[in-house]
Amino acid sequence: MNKLLTTMMLAILLAGSALADGVLIPRPAPILPDRPLVDVKYHHVHVEINDPVAVTQIDQVFVNPHRVELEADYIFPIPENAAIDDFSMTVGDRKMEAELLDAEQARKIYRDIVRKRKDPALLEYADRGMYRVRVYPIPSHGEVRVQIEYKQTLQSDFGAVEYLYPLNTEKYSRSNLQDCKVEVNVRSFEDISAVYSPTHEIDVNRKSEKELTAKYYEENVKPRRDFVLYFTRQNKGIGFYLKSYREQGERYGHFIGILSPPLEKHSDKIDKNVIFILDRSGSMKGKKIKQAKDALEFCLLSLHDGDEFALLDYSDNVSAFSDRMIPADKDYIEESIGYVQDLEANGGTNIYEALEFGCEMIEPDGDPTYMIFLTDGLPTVGKTDINQIIKNTTEKNESRAKLFVFGVGYDVNAHLLDRLAQENGGLPDYVKPDEDIEVKISKLATRISRPALADIRIDFEDIDFVNLYPDPFPDLFYGSEIIVSGRFKNEGKSSVSITGAKGKEEVSFRFPVEFSDGSDDDSYIALLWANRRIGYLLQQLRLHGESEELVNEVIELSKKYGIVTEYTSFLVTGDDYIRASSSERAKSMARQRLKYDLDEMRSIQTGKGAVGQSMALEAQRGSNRAGYMDGTEFNQPGVSEAVERLLIQVGSKAFFKADDEIWVQGDIESDEFDIEIERYSEAYFTILDGAPELGKYLAVGDNVRLKIGDLIVQVSDRGKTELSRSELRKIFP
Repeated sequence: MNKLLTTMMLAILLAGSALADGVLIPRPAPILPDRPLVDVKYHHVHVEINDPVAVTQIDQVFVNPHRVELEADYIFPIPENAAIDDFSMTVGDRKMEAELLDAEQARKIYRDIVRKRKDPALLEYADRGMYRVRVYPIPSHGEVRVQIEYKQTLQSDFGAVEYLYPLNTEKYSRSNLQDCKVEVNVRSFEDISAVYSPTHEIDVNRKSEKELTAKYYEENVKPRRDFVLYFTRQNKGIGFYLKSYREQGERYGHFIGILSPPLEKHSDKIDKNVIFILDRSGSMKGKKIKQAKDALEFCLLSLHDGDEFALLDYSDNVSAFSDRMIPADKDYIEESIGYVQDLEANGGTNIYEALEFGCEMIEPDGDPTYMIFLTDGLPTVGKTDINQIIKNTTEKNESRAKLFVFGVGYDVNAHLLDRLAQENGGLPDYVKPDEDIEVKISKLATRISRPALADIRIDFEDIDFVNLYPDPFPDLFYGSEIIVSGRFKNEGKSSVSITGAKGKEEVSFRFPVEFSDGSDDDSYIALLWANRRIGYLLQQLRLHGESEELVNEVIELSKKYGIVTEYTSFLVTGDDYIRASSSERAKSMARQRLKYDLDEMRSIQTGKGAVGQSMALEAQRGSNRAGYMDGTEFNQPGVSEAVERLLIQVGSKAFFKADDEIWVQGDIESDEFDIEIERYSEAYFTILDGAPELGKYLAVGDNVRLKIGDLIVQVSDRGKTELSRSELRKIFP
């Protein structure tokens, strides 16, 4: 098979719609519907990156679901400014040569297809050239397999390399794909530090310091978002990479940063203190206490020379392996493991005294300190007032230790555990009845075993920034990275200062960065920030009570970005008017619905529902991926289906389907519009000529209401067919 050779700038690699996986467009036939679609059976992508060259192999199978034989055009849009030497593909057992069309020829074909099919889907490629192959015949209910290979050169930006593969196939497949897979093998000429996808959940297998495999795989899916992968080349120090994006006309832009530690072979040994606090109340009897003991044994064996630890256990009263922090030497570790294995479960749950005792064990020696606290029940012995437990623990801790809490089962007070972790710089986690305590706690022990930088602070020179996440900011550990997201006001060249504690020493690092408007194709940056912001606001409302200002912000962000969760599902359920309107009536109804959900959240503090709330909001608050949280992730039946029918995310914008079948941009503040044009008319294509980037928004559907400049324009089956000069000046000032 011949190869498609593509050499392009990094900006082109990041273009979300610049390089499309191929589209199979059936030609009209008398007994077919006006817009005949085929099914995509599977979509497999295999990528070999021999840094800096990437070879991408595509394997797709299309299925003709119709009763008649099909003739179709396979269209492969060309990246802007790409230098393409050759293109060929295999269809079935035939190798087929493609016809290259320049942008002007391609534009005519795109428009002809749009006009004939009355389908705007291809408009997102209206400013691209194309390769076209005629595919014939495709038998009734038969399959055609398409295989393509192309090569491109990746460029580095401050040591970070980005690879993009467009997966937006949903509008071209009649049904879900059986499976979708993107597998990327990376071989770098330098050591690889961080590897991260802001768009998809990936499994990473590190084969060596210079080689890894990242894999995305999902079944029964229509891919909604293009696949983006970052990896950073790493030297001997801490690294930081930043990318920014600003929506047109917005006061604030958004950015993400990847903070990565040195590789472990370059790591400096940093001593740490760990305080383990184990619940051995009667409810822990049986399987739970055995798993907890095994988890503690793993944690103790994970300690390093130079570390210190304390081991507490509690039921009605608190006991301790020792009355002070002790060194993690071989003898103490062996003795402590024996102590753990002799523990028996009985009695009540004295959470107050256990946490108080743990805080008193903290030593002010300057080493990072972590407290791992486990409970499977409610406070039943000693002081049981939740607010008093939180206040006492936070005051005695004085931010000296990061508190990681584990709730085992559903008989825990999730609000208590969440606030304890939040107000003491740590994280909550929960072990559901069907999960293994040992696995959960062991993962945390492995993660915190090698601290690289603690008590981190970030500042940008001459740049105003707000709403920085994660909040609170975690410690950095070897073998992981921290994804930073926030908003910025002014732009230009800057530098980021990273300050933190490296053991007992305070250290600072400075990296050159640049804040700019970026490209619409980097809009996932705004989505990632909005996802975290909404999760943070909902958690604050859940744990600390209602605030009109925060409620309104959740509604506005949800509408603007189309981020649907269990608690923002007011966007796609109930009164259709809410979905597409920002009138006072709609806002009032949305506020009422959200407040009702928040009241329920606050009233349910224990049990399966409370644990589910905590896990869902924590996942969103710390999410490293852009886009709405799929309803299935929150066990919310129907939300995902409603999203499919009523909400489309395009770039960083959301479009909601209104009662009159018009897709309305989510942040439009009125049901009124300034001008209406007829779809597929000369006026329609005149606007597209003036701003080809609008194609991806017009591709949402036949009827669209959107912002263009300072005007709100509605596209429908009625309206103007031509535009006057004065109207054009208003649309393109």
